[in-house]
Amino acid sequence: MKSLTTSEDLKELYEKDFYLWVYENLRLLREGKYDQVDWEHLLEEIEDMGISERKSLRSYIEVILEHMYKLDSLRRYSKYDTDIRQGGRGWEKSIINASRKVNVIVRDNPSLLQHLEDITRDAWEIVRGEIMDFIKFLEMDGIIDSKTKRELLRSIPEELPYTMEEIADRITELTEDENHAFAQYIRKYKKGQKPGEP
Repeated sequence: MKSLTTSEDLKELYEKDFYLWVYENLRLLREGKYDQVDWEHLLEEIEDMGISERKSLRSYIEVILEHMYKLDSLRRYSKYDTDIRQGGRGWEKSIINASRKVNVIVRDNPSLLQHLEDITRDAWEIVRGEIMDFIKFLEMDGIIDSKTKRELLRSIPEELPYTMEEIADRITELTEDENHAFAQYIRKYKKGQKPGEP
């Protein structure tokens, strides 16, 4: 394969074959040929990697918050009889699964902990809309009437209804694991320990 020799060649390759673009830049960096690297796109990609990790963390926290709220406030209105009979077990299981995924993200990116409260507040903004949709579908499915729908919609808090400690406690309770990593991360961070400190 012909080696690409200029950053302009690489800029063109970025649009045509991203995979090859990555490995050509990697080769140039390893060989110390910094003047040939496509720095513009490389810097964008590095920034996007950080944004992607933050979005992944927020996405799993959204699941945790949504299902905590449904368990606390909407369990009896579940669309599925099995959820009601099982006491919301499906929602509990999704909290446990999401918290495990959060463990991995935070373990691999401990500096995200310094943004945890902001990420959690951002997640709640999204979750509010999802809960509103859930309530509207309950009415459409004939599970609740319009009066109950309005009451439930009004009852959804604007601000995050849980403290970080309450989230940690719920995860610990559901997983029956006092040493659950995500809950531990929250508690350490709230005590003022820096990410990575024992």
